[in-house]
Amino acid sequence: MSRQKDKGTRFETAVLRYLRDRIGDPEGMIHRETLHGNADEGDIKGLYINTRSLVLECKDVNRFSLSGWLGQARQEAVNAGADYGMVVFHRPGRGEASMGDQYVLMDLDTLARLAGAQEVNKEREEHE
Repeated sequence: MSRQKDKGTRFETAVLRYLRDRIGDPEGMIHRETLHGNADEGDIKGLYINTRSLVLECKDVNRFSLSGWLGQARQEAVNAGADYGMVVFHRPGRGEASMGDQYVLMDLDTLARLAGAQEVNKEREEHE
């Protein structure tokens, strides 16, 4: 396994462990997902917010690519049939002892939906 892939796997595992511990997941419903080639479904699945599913894309790299990562998370949420896709990315200088300090990235529409907004008709929105 390459050094970068190993680093990513360790970060995904740390995120998974943190979420299981904080949320309480004795059945192991929150899990790391296997790769599906072009149809990847995120790195972590099994999370729900008010019965709506969430997939996480995890990133532990030195150079930030927020727009690209968010696009990837959105596509992987679609692939997984999930309601939300978000990115968890490593906060420089914060390791496994500070997992709660890692960053989470989402777009404003996702935040609005989490706060109770109705779904937006994307086609109508694009034409306005």
